Amino acid sequence: MTGVPTWRGATGWRSVVVVAAVVASLVGVALLVALPSGERSGRTEPPPPATGGPAEPQPEVAPKRIGYVPYWDQRRGFAVVRQHLDLFDQVSPVWYSLDPDGDIVLADAEHTTVDRRTVQFLQSRGIEVIPTVTDLRDGDWQPSLVREMLHDPAATRRHIRQLVELAAREGYDGIDIDYEDLQAEDRQRFSAFLTELGAALRATGRVLATSVHPKTSDEGDDDRNLAQDYVAVGAAVDQLRVMAYDYSWEESPPGPMAPAGWVEDVIAWTVTQVPAHKVFLGVVLMGIDWADGRGTTVDHREARDTAQEHGARIHRSADGSAWYRYRDSSGVWHEVWFEDARSARAKLSVVSRYGLGGAFFWRLGGEDPRVWPQVGEQL
Repeated sequence: MTGVPTWRGATGWRSVVVVAAVVASLVGVALLVALPSGERSGRTEPPPPATGGPAEPQPEVAPKRIGYVPYWDQRRGFAVVRQHLDLFDQVSPVWYSLDPDGDIVLADAEHTTVDRRTVQFLQSRGIEVIPTVTDLRDGDWQPSLVREMLHDPAATRRHIRQLVELAAREGYDGIDIDYEDLQAEDRQRFSAFLTELGAALRATGRVLATSVHPKTSDEGDDDRNLAQDYVAVGAAVDQLRVMAYDYSWEESPPGPMAPAGWVEDVIAWTVTQVPAHKVFLGVVLMGIDWADGRGTTVDHREARDTAQEHGARIHRSADGSAWYRYRDSSGVWHEVWFEDARSARAKLSVVSRYGLGGAFFWRLGGEDPRVWPQVGEQL
């Protein structure tokens, strides 16, 4: 995921080098080369499964549409769902985290509100609620919490038991695990944890989803990619939610968060490792405003308002990503890249062309409202 809670200066939630990155665009070929990424093949047709890859049949089902609701912007997020009750199949409110002993805690005790009335309302309208458990704790990513849990067998068992009990007690339809920035040495333990958790949840009639960093090879770009064994994780879970964004991020040079060609490369490789019906494309609906070598997450509404305020002309990259430059009142130049309906449309077609299980949207609240009609048309 990307961005930080609003009271910490932005509107999303920040990916501390999370989600192997998003970037490239009008700024030129040199910038493309400089930024971390996978191969850019320009592929337009899905590749055949890799030899020895998943042989699991892919059932013919309509793709699911999933919305994420962050605890720090919960009112706006749930308002979007209420406005489009016929659009969403699942909602994942970001509510929970953990401690090193495996106990479940609120993601932020001061700012998180578990809205049980909304859970019941959504379920009464046929929308499944699968809350997210994350290593974002009190506004900061803390992968050490997960690592300590994974490397302590007693804590792992405790964590699995509490997750299953949480889902049963609250009547959730499943659990979404978003444990980011793990290390290569966590790979086997993370896979084993998900395998055991998936079996335990399915025994109670619930599903397990997990969010993974994007990559175009098993090793990816760094340790966090190696920590996630797509084959093993894909076998363990019901939904592999691929965070196909952050190609550019807050610490990178300016550029698009999810260029369409790179997104397709990520998915094309992923379906050689995991049955396509288990793969869910992550579509980012936000943007980043860079100044003095540092970016701040903005939502679509903020990006458009800032452009209008400064009289900035909005440009488009080849794949439709929007960007502009402006100078603030202190004379500092900014460069803003953001996602809207046009840039999202370029990526939504990947779901049908690769036979994916569906798509999830990070995140609800402040997005371009024109996204939703085309989601209804394409998914």
